Amino acid sequence: MRINPDFRKVAILAANEAGKALKKNFRKKINISYKKDLTPLTSVDLMSDKIITGLIKKNFPFHGILSEESGENFGKEFTWIVDPLDGTTNYILGLPLFAVSLALIKGKEPILSAIFNPITEELYLAEKGRGAYLNGRKIRVNRMNNLSRVILHFDRGTDLEGGLKMINKIAPRIRTVRFHGSPDSDICPVASGKIEGFLNSKAHYHDVIAGAFIVKEAGGRVTDFKGKDWRRGANNVLITNGKIHNRLL
Repeated sequence: MRINPDFRKVAILAANEAGKALKKNFRKKINISYKKDLTPLTSVDLMSDKIITGLIKKNFPFHGILSEESGENFGKEFTWIVDPLDGTTNYILGLPLFAVSLALIKGKEPILSAIFNPITEELYLAEKGRGAYLNGRKIRVNRMNNLSRVILHFDRGTDLEGGLKMINKIAPRIRTVRFHGSPDSDICPVASGKIEGFLNSKAHYHDVIAGAFIVKEAGGRVTDFKGKDWRRGANNVLITNGKIHNRLL
């Protein structure tokens, strides 16, 4: 699929510019408030959101934007899904496990996504039909199929009970389950072959879509816990290298 190269340029620019703002303010005093669901919101979230949405509106005024911090505005053909700071709690605590993420949706299908950690300076990028890349180098999921050696990242989402039920089913059969508090940061290592999988119970769409698309373009598999293709509105998500997927369901 041929994609307008300007889409890629703006995605990379937005991720980098927002990332610079996050890095500049990292481990410095920032304003913190809390949403109705008690998740934190910082002045840096809003700053990053303003940078990203501003660049999108300037370059693509007819595109829609769905942002965690500034609401929903769907476009007729193209919509950007934006998480200006994935891993806000980590950021507040001074832990370098956070990222900026963007995904571009055409109709209902993602065609482009970018995830950037400004501390490690890792930029993950994927385009429909063109594969996935880490800092310009093409990446693929690994081929591990021995469950006893599998490393899985986990994010509980908003369903702790469901997440723990799935973990209790899987954990005894694999090497380890790790928790980091930043879905994008947890998913990307699946795409680059560092680990084998990620699962999230009751996942927010904006937390997962960019990373899920990158993994699919890297040759991995993305479903819900019943093995059905994962889409917006699904209650949970399992992302793997594909080799181990069915045995984890």
